[in-house]
This record gives sequence, structure tokens and C-alpha cells, in this order.
Amino acid sequence: MRTHRTILSSLAVTMIAVSGCGGGGGYDGPDPAPAQSAAPTASITAPPGASVNRTVPLSATATADAGVNRVEFLVDGAVIATDTTAPYEASWDTSTIADGAHQLTARTVDSANASATSTPVAVTVLNSPTIDVAVSAAEVFPRTDSTATGAGQLTFNLVTGAVTGGVTLTGITATFAHIHQAIAGTNGPVIVDFVQSGTDPNRWDAVAGGTLTAEQVTALLAGQMYVNVHSVAFPSGEIRGQIRPQGIVVAIAGLDGTSVVPPVSTTAAGFAAMTVDEAANTATVHVQTTGVDDATEAHVHNAAAGENATAPLFSLMKDPAAPTHWLLEGQSVTQADRDALAADRLYVDVHTPAALAGALRGQLSLNAAAPPPPPPPPATTVTLAQLQSTIFTPICSGCHSGGGSSLPSSMNLSSAAASFAALVGVASTEQPAVQRVSAGDPDASYLVRKIEGAAGITGGRMPLGGAPLDPALIANVRTWISEGAQNN
Repeated sequence: MRTHRTILSSLAVTMIAVSGCGGGGGYDGPDPAPAQSAAPTASITAPPGASVNRTVPLSATATADAGVNRVEFLVDGAVIATDTTAPYEASWDTSTIADGAHQLTARTVDSANASATSTPVAVTVLNSPTIDVAVSAAEVFPRTDSTATGAGQLTFNLVTGAVTGGVTLTGITATFAHIHQAIAGTNGPVIVDFVQSGTDPNRWDAVAGGTLTAEQVTALLAGQMYVNVHSVAFPSGEIRGQIRPQGIVVAIAGLDGTSVVPPVSTTAAGFAAMTVDEAANTATVHVQTTGVDDATEAHVHNAAAGENATAPLFSLMKDPAAPTHWLLEGQSVTQADRDALAADRLYVDVHTPAALAGALRGQLSLNAAAPPPPPPPPATTVTLAQLQSTIFTPICSGCHSGGGSSLPSSMNLSSAAASFAALVGVASTEQPAVQRVSAGDPDASYLVRKIEGAAGITGGRMPLGGAPLDPALIANVRTWISEGAQNN
């Protein structure tokens, strides 16, 4: 026992000496460095798309050796939400900021108050999209063979549902016009009425106060709204155009026997529409027919016009309630399928017992259904820079310098930028009910009245105390205003 105690005692002394805790001759070097904690990390994982609207879910991943204290969600560097527990999530009300480009980040703050910010994610907020709309007989079935057309723009506030804008028609005496709810190739109920302009009988605009519900906004963004224009000859609609928001494309095809390979002789006809949601990578197809109620199959194939595919790309289902209607909804599509559609390589055919190889066929085309691009702005013949160099700088800027608190020096016509800011859309100081320059309307512009010396102006004709402007220079001012008074 004594030997055992001696060994233990010696071992204890040795351990104390090695640890340097109570005896001379122990380790006297520097203390080992404490282990370093890894810096926190942050990564924002939502939203997945580049274009967002209304309320958007956000999520982030975060790590921290010292423990995550909180994760902050930031828009353009400003914190909009904080979450303290995993999974780290927030909702972003995009209606609180302006439409346009913004950056999303997540910031992890650990328990030691160290922080890390994620790589920014660029998104575009689009809560008030303006959508080009074209209407024609191309999207109507049964065919009306109308040559009438129409074009315009509609603006939708996706937050409030408000609808503004309309279409201008050509070649039709319309009786009604509306926005209906239904996807291309089908018909649906009226959602928003249009009213005829009191000054232009060819112009129809969304009724004041026209709105969509939240569910209808969702339908709009899925491509499930269209404009329909009615006439006495065609009370159900003479011309029509699907409303195509960002990310929705629509292809259409007329179906007949002459497009079948080889052609068949038939009086039957049909219409097909394919709506592709580019974000979801899905396609919905609706086919309406006449004269082939006994059809047994309908498909979408991939082959150029004049060629036959070896196998269907998709098979359509016959509507049990309507033998004239075939459909396929929410079908997944690949980028290759979308490329084929863009190249006019997809076609729809319908088969019958008498025409097993196909009774009707039509090549789907995006171009046949797409709204035309907006017309380019009219070319200008007189620019503000020309007026500045020939009138405002040499004749007017000596008095209209912008350096005083009252006329004439309070008006600044010393440069093109200053002249635009001082004139266009600005109320006259002498007659506040009249704008100095009313873009598009020279007769309503006080500048024109002053340089022409029109009756009813306050004070004298401009230039004050000098010779009246040459009639050619006055004509240039009028032309510039008539062309929109652009800052050019």
C-alpha cells in the first residue's frame, strides 16, 4: 500500500509540474492560441424568379459557430424583416417600393455580434405592368373572317386590381367590348366592361373603376384573360385578342384538311391554341372543331409543315361534355419543346375513323397570335436644341436667366435642359391656369401666345422691347410643341 501511494503522489506532482500550475521548472512558454470560430455565413434562397409582384416569400440559410442570433432580410440595403429561428423566412410586400430593379440580400448576425451578408440577388418589381393587346379574327372560332383589327395597351395594378387603358379599332362598328376570363382557345365570362370614347367612336377603354379580384389577377398572370369586341353581325365576338403578360406566350393554328400530309378533302375545320408559361415550363392546349364529332384522337407533334412526325409529342384528351373540344392542361415542356414551337415546328392534328392518319392539321405559330410591336415614336422635325440655339439663347436668355425671384429673371432659358424644366408642363406665372408649354397643343401653350402677341395675354408680346420673332421661328416653336415638346 505504501508503494502504491508513493507512485500516485509522484504522478500527481509530475502532472502539476508539467502543467505549470504550482511549481518551478514547469512549461514557461506562451499559452496556446484559442480556437478561432468560423465567420457566419448567409445565403438568400428565394424568390426563385427575376420578376416579382405583390407579396413575395423570402427565405435564407445561415450558419454561425457562435450561434445565429438573427437573420435580416434587406431590400436595396434596408432591412425589411428579421427572423430569429430557422428556417429563416419573411414576406416582402413589394407594393411599398417603386417598380423597377432592386437587390435582395440576407444578413446573418451571430451571438458575438459578428455578421455576414449574402451575395445580392437582382429582381425586378412589376406591380403595374402595361401590356400590349392586339385583336383580330385570328383568335376567334368559329371563324368570322373579319378583316377588322384593333390595338392598344392595358395597365393593371396587380395590388389593387385597377384596370386602365383600352384599344383603338379599325374596320368594325363595335357594339360592345370587354375583358373576359378564359385561356386561349376557350370562352369565358365578362370581367371588365369597356366604354366607347365620347370623342373617338373607334376607341374603347376600360370603364372607370374597373378592377380585378386577387384571384382574377392570378388568372391574368397565367394568361387567362382576353379582349373581345362584339358587333351586330357577330354578337358573340367579331375580333379577339389574348392578353399576354410577361412570361406567357400564345401560339395558334387553324386546322383544315389541306394541311394534312397527304392532304384530305373535308369540310371540317378547327382551331388550336397553345399557351406556354415560361416560368413554370408548362403548356396548355385547347382545340375546338366542327365536322369531326367522331374524332378518336388529337395530338401535338414536332415536325415542320409538309412533314409528318413519327410519334406524338403530347396526346390530348377529348372533353366528355363536348365532343368538339380537345384539351391538355399543365403539360410539362422542355426548352427543346419551346424552341420547336418558336421555330413553327409544332403542329396539332385530329384523327377520325375515316382518316386514321389525320382529318385536320394546323401548324402552331407564335407570330400569328402575337400582338404587333408598338409603333416607333414619330420622327421629329424640330428639336429643343434647335430652338435653344436660334431663339432661347440668343434672344431670350439675357433677361430669362434664372437668377431672380420674379419675372423675367426667375424663368431660366439659358440652356436646353433649363428651358425644358422651365417651360414644359409648367404653369404660367402670369396666367396660372395655362401651361407655358402644353405638349402636343401649341394653341393652349402660353409661350406661343406670348411670342405671337395673342389677345388676352398679360403684359407685352415677347421678346419684350424687341422686334417680334420671325414667323419661321414661331412656326418652329409650334412644330416642336405639336410633336410632343420633347427634351431633345
